Amino acid sequence: MDGNFHHRHQRSAGDCPPFYDPIYFLPKPQVDEVGKRINAACKHPPRQYKVAVPDEAVDQCETSYKAADGKKQKAAMDSFNDTGIMALICRHDIPLFFVNIDTPGEQQKYSVALIEHFFSLIPLRCNVVILYDIGCVLARSLMKVCMCISHSVGFY
Repeated sequence: MDGNFHHRHQRSAGDCPPFYDPIYFLPKPQVDEVGKRINAACKHPPRQYKVAVPDEAVDQCETSYKAADGKKQKAAMDSFNDTGIMALICRHDIPLFFVNIDTPGEQQKYSVALIEHFFSLIPLRCNVVILYDIGCVLARSLMKVCMCISHSVGFY
């Protein structure tokens, strides 16, 4: 899973033709709902959790990756309504699902929405490993807010 800021949608191009149903793209309301849940969870004090990787190491990873800064603008927001795409790809390099990135940076709501959608389609008792360049940062965030997805996914 990763975001790509080279695929943008120019605001002046308009929407896609109405006959096309982009079934591999998660709808914006679904992604925004995940963002609302994350923001609401962040307003509560962090819960106690077992540290798999020391916070100092995750902090260093977070500051070294541009992707970990969800507020950092990576594309001109004034000309583009979608500034990138995040994709969930299987280990055979087959794209499974996409989300349009419509914020200045690669926020966690995009990756969580993709993972939740994927989990909604597979059996409950599956082993899933997520490879993501800032997986350690995402895993720590999910553990702090006690979102159930963090307990069933191995992030690497």
